[in-house]
Amino acid sequence: MRVLITNDDGPPNDEFSPYVGPFVRYLRQNYPEWQLTVCVPHVQRSWIGKAHFAGKSLSAQFLYSKIDAEDNLCLGPFVQPQVPLEGSKLPRNRQNPEVSGDDIEWILVDGTPASCANIGLYHLCEKPFDLVISGPNVGRNTSSAYISSSGTVGAAMEAVITGRTKAIALSWAYFNGLKHFDSKTMDLAAQKSMQVVTYLYHNWNDATDLYSVNVPLSNSLCSDTPAVFAPIWENRWDAIFEGPKVAREQSGGEIEDGVEGQMITFKWAPFKKSHTNSQYSAATATDRDVIEAKKTSVTPLRATFKEVEGLVGQLSLSPTKGTNYFVITVDNGDYLYGPLSRAVSKHLPQFRIVSELPCTPVTSIFHYGEYEHLNVDKLATDANDYFANSYIYRKALIRKHYLAHTIHAYIVKYPDSILSQAALETFPLELDYAEFLDDALDENWELRQELKKQDKWWIVKPGMSDKGQGIRVFKTINDLQAIFDSFDEDSTDDEGEFFDDNKVIISQLRHFIVQEYLADPLLLPSMGNKKFHIRCYISCRGALEVYVYDRMLALFAPSAFKPLDGEKFSPTELKDLECHLTNTCLQSKKHERRELSVAEFDALLDISPENKLKIKEQIHSIAREIFLAALKVNAVNFQPLPNAFETYGVDFLVDSHFNVKLLEINAYPDFKQTGEELKGLIEELFQHTVSQLIVPFFNNTTPQSSENFVKVLEYAPHNW
Repeated sequence: MRVLITNDDGPPNDEFSPYVGPFVRYLRQNYPEWQLTVCVPHVQRSWIGKAHFAGKSLSAQFLYSKIDAEDNLCLGPFVQPQVPLEGSKLPRNRQNPEVSGDDIEWILVDGTPASCANIGLYHLCEKPFDLVISGPNVGRNTSSAYISSSGTVGAAMEAVITGRTKAIALSWAYFNGLKHFDSKTMDLAAQKSMQVVTYLYHNWNDATDLYSVNVPLSNSLCSDTPAVFAPIWENRWDAIFEGPKVAREQSGGEIEDGVEGQMITFKWAPFKKSHTNSQYSAATATDRDVIEAKKTSVTPLRATFKEVEGLVGQLSLSPTKGTNYFVITVDNGDYLYGPLSRAVSKHLPQFRIVSELPCTPVTSIFHYGEYEHLNVDKLATDANDYFANSYIYRKALIRKHYLAHTIHAYIVKYPDSILSQAALETFPLELDYAEFLDDALDENWELRQELKKQDKWWIVKPGMSDKGQGIRVFKTINDLQAIFDSFDEDSTDDEGEFFDDNKVIISQLRHFIVQEYLADPLLLPSMGNKKFHIRCYISCRGALEVYVYDRMLALFAPSAFKPLDGEKFSPTELKDLECHLTNTCLQSKKHERRELSVAEFDALLDISPENKLKIKEQIHSIAREIFLAALKVNAVNFQPLPNAFETYGVDFLVDSHFNVKLLEINAYPDFKQTGEELKGLIEELFQHTVSQLIVPFFNNTTPQSSENFVKVLEYAPHNW
């Protein structure tokens, strides 16, 4: 599809034309199948209608900007094109090394918007265009007074009058004089604009020459903002100039009215007087009313400045039938967005990447996002058309107290399982308030007896928290009571920022686990003898295959490990806990060079290749057994689906004898813990995720292992 972009505000400029740059970048990033040509006036040409400079020959200049730029800076201007371009009518004999073929080319013409449209349609490309988009205009184009003066609408009219193509005049209406917004809001405006544009293009009304579209640019803009057909508000101008003023010809300074012999001037002031006359009753929502309600107005027009009658009501922005959509409801600034979108573009080129769920069913949808963003009803009932990156029921694994129950039940049934050695002794504990601890231990008699022995150290964790919140180390019942009492206290840690967010409210969590503490962790001299845990990404697909990603992370505590000493260690002194917790999310700005807290496991110097292999083989076996356990003994709370996959961040400890212990399983893991230096690890993870776990959903191929991805389980429950 060939599309010509023009406007009346000129090239990207922070003050006069702040919207066209983000809009064109959005098109290039999200509609790669579109062939764009951008031809705009070299300066702002607003309020000029469908005018041409009669008798004037026009010249072109060229600017270039990056597709991933975050500002309006451009390279140029140049008097000739700087890169070859297939299908261009312009002479292109020069290639500038500073300009990439992927850059956005801005063709600047020293004429009017209508002239840019005419030149673009007839002289810039060998093949005809399918659509002209004029805009986005800075501000609204509603009412007959504005539309008849608009250079944005004028350029669209020029495209229609030439008889060459369909045209849409697009405006982004700001409110209360606030026209500058962050990139997220402008991306949302671009997304909403393209919903309307694609709908109109595929559902064009034969009586319509062009459409005037106004998108409300405000902080209230969202994916659910409706688009509504609306007639023009038939208003009329009052005075749009102030005056007269008598000014000195030379200095231009104002003097008293009526001084003979001096120049008389009228000051441009179009917004100071109200507009008059409207032929519609209060019950009719005109384009002005729709945009004031912060909805998108869509006005079908003839080239006679009269709207087409008969189109009323809200638009149903249905996607084009037959389109495959990859919906990513993750902020495009998120750490994982880049690796994921690049993998989708490479391995699923037939899928259009969008940021919201289409309104009606299409051929196929894969939805990647946080659990709360997924349509769990469709996931459960629409296994042929809707696919997602999460199962619905997986509490058996991701809730700590459920995981403890899953492991315990499985070991009882299968005592020879590796989980009997890999799982630290764990007891669930339910508690509403600190003063009820004694009652809770009465109900958990086995735990009370273990704590009375005082020959082990224990760690207490909230069953449903994350990021290390509420974790404490203790030895006795009195220690545990002191810990819960400290949670109920309204105090803060004055020692520093390390545990700023580490406190919890007992009554809001209730479920805790008490787990045997690994007192002899593997320590590495080259890493400062700091305690560490292994973060391994384990992916499940369908119902059920399990893959282990062998490029694992080692996450280190911020300070050197100190053996627990009952005489010196205080369970409520947070500084004493610092060397025992390896959650990087707890490590604040005061711990400089935080990247040293994360390393790739294979790069660790103090572990021999043989022992690294031993550790990985244990992880493979544990991964196989823990998912089998969830299926066999807690199937109510783990129900894998044939149209879903899920990647978990699974944490392991290693003791001084290279024995691996399972810590916890995290859904929707925080990939940014990897850091920038190891981002290639996540890049490879998502390349494999898309190519081997997602693509087979749509082409009936069999997922494959690869060098760093090992299939550890293929479960066939009815294979008898």
